[in-house]
Amino acid sequence: MIPSLCCSLATVLRLAGAPLGAVAAPAVAVEPQDSAQRVEAARQAQRTFEVTRRFNLPQGAGSSSGRCDTRIGRFCYWPDEPGDSGPAEPARISQARDRLVAALDSAAALLPGDPWIAGQRVRYLLDARRPGPALAAAQHCRAAAWWCAALVGLALHSAADFAGADSSFARALRAMPPAERCRWTDISPLLDGAVRREYERSSCEARQALTDRWWWLATPLFSRRGNDRRSEHFARVAWAAILQDGANPFGLGWADDLRELLIRYGVPTRWSANRSASTPDDPGIVGHDREPGFQFGPSPHALAAPGNARPADWNLTALQAREQYAPPYAARFVTLPHQVAVFHHGDSAVVVAAYDPSPDTVFAARAIEAALVLAREDAPLVAARHDVVAHGRDVLVAAAPWGPLLVSLEVVAAPERSVGRVRCGLRWDDAGGKQRTGRVSLSDILLFDPPTMLPASLAGAGPLAYGSDRVPQAKRLGLFWEVYGLDPGGEAITATLALTAERRGWVRRVAESVGLVARRRAVQLRWVEVPSALAGVASRALALDLGGVTPGRYRIELTVAPGDQDPLTATRQIEVVER
Repeated sequence: MIPSLCCSLATVLRLAGAPLGAVAAPAVAVEPQDSAQRVEAARQAQRTFEVTRRFNLPQGAGSSSGRCDTRIGRFCYWPDEPGDSGPAEPARISQARDRLVAALDSAAALLPGDPWIAGQRVRYLLDARRPGPALAAAQHCRAAAWWCAALVGLALHSAADFAGADSSFARALRAMPPAERCRWTDISPLLDGAVRREYERSSCEARQALTDRWWWLATPLFSRRGNDRRSEHFARVAWAAILQDGANPFGLGWADDLRELLIRYGVPTRWSANRSASTPDDPGIVGHDREPGFQFGPSPHALAAPGNARPADWNLTALQAREQYAPPYAARFVTLPHQVAVFHHGDSAVVVAAYDPSPDTVFAARAIEAALVLAREDAPLVAARHDVVAHGRDVLVAAAPWGPLLVSLEVVAAPERSVGRVRCGLRWDDAGGKQRTGRVSLSDILLFDPPTMLPASLAGAGPLAYGSDRVPQAKRLGLFWEVYGLDPGGEAITATLALTAERRGWVRRVAESVGLVARRRAVQLRWVEVPSALAGVASRALALDLGGVTPGRYRIELTVAPGDQDPLTATRQIEVVER
């Protein structure tokens, strides 16, 4: 929601337009003087419409309790309340817009090469929620090739053709003059703190690597074609280029604050006015965004080292978001219970991802699309997909060339516009378990529901993987891992497995000391073995009896010590729950 802090009412101008329903006719030669007059008439019609809109905007509720989450120059921004998309537009405004569009259609028929007319024509067709005619108008544009391609990208994005929009914006960027391209690709309004300061100090060419990485990490769903967060950005830049040379609903002159507001939070889809008894003719104008909006930008931590990224590096529902975008396909993003483990097979990383959507009633017993995507900055995406009805745990397995990866587990219930997403990096020297520092190395620990006969390989253990870190009490817990690089002729290793309670708060410690709750037991096993290595991989599975373990958070720590190498450690957190 974007209200202006200061507004001035423009002078009412005479409307110069064509009859309602006029369509574009073949272009004809127009004298330069006549051409200038027609452009000025179109500009006057545009100014008149915006004054008409301001006079007739419905009364809005405004910000509750004077709320102002973000101040940008003359403007204050706060998100709308959930479910509040703003009041409906009065018929008088839509009728006035129809007359303006007809005037712009007539002007474009005579002057298809005028960039201002082409931009305003697409603008007001999209303002009227008519993406199909807007695309036709953009395709009719005969101005500079890059500007027409950008208008096509804007129309395609508004029609939710994100892959097509991506391609069209890419064509526009290639054809732009260098200075214009630098302005379009500048993401400094989306950055904050030290990252923004460093970005702004760099040349346009030096920024490109960080810009590309930011867009890669900000992709809402890797499993969909096109990066709709990036095409949304270029759509906003196109809107800014259109709006900067014409009247706007706020009734304010164009300035950097209005551009930054638009780039960070988008173009409002509805408008209202806050009228008071003291200023009935000079209301505060409020723009209402599409809801709900999400912040897809990565944290500085993920931006610096994607391979070390954690799920918390994406705060999609931040209260004071630096930037927001509302995908048309998602009314909610949630983090589903999940488990991800990586294994090293030859030159490949094999990733097992299990999830359980059943606790979420929106997903339960519904048709969902699930994807496990392994992404690299310099390589195509790899995805494993399932189309299933969500009744419980599901497991996906994907492989990619060995190296730093970004893993994204994505679950979509399309009719409900509900998305579950988990994203993290896989760094191979992570102390959490993916160690590759010496001759012998160790995989992650995979939690699974053990059958009577334990599996002998990942192919047997993977389909049994738990869909979260929540483990039922009074059941056996299966643990599977692999060791790599052992001597194929036989090599002894010492293995230690410990289950220890997570750090306890003082309330818990006091309760345990007086006997109000039982102490959480720790389990430790130690053994020496000579594992059988097949194709350089030694697999191991065992089952722990959790019957005597008190419910709570625990840490599983596996240590493997080869004879001539420092010990290797893999860890996994679990929560033992009553069942």
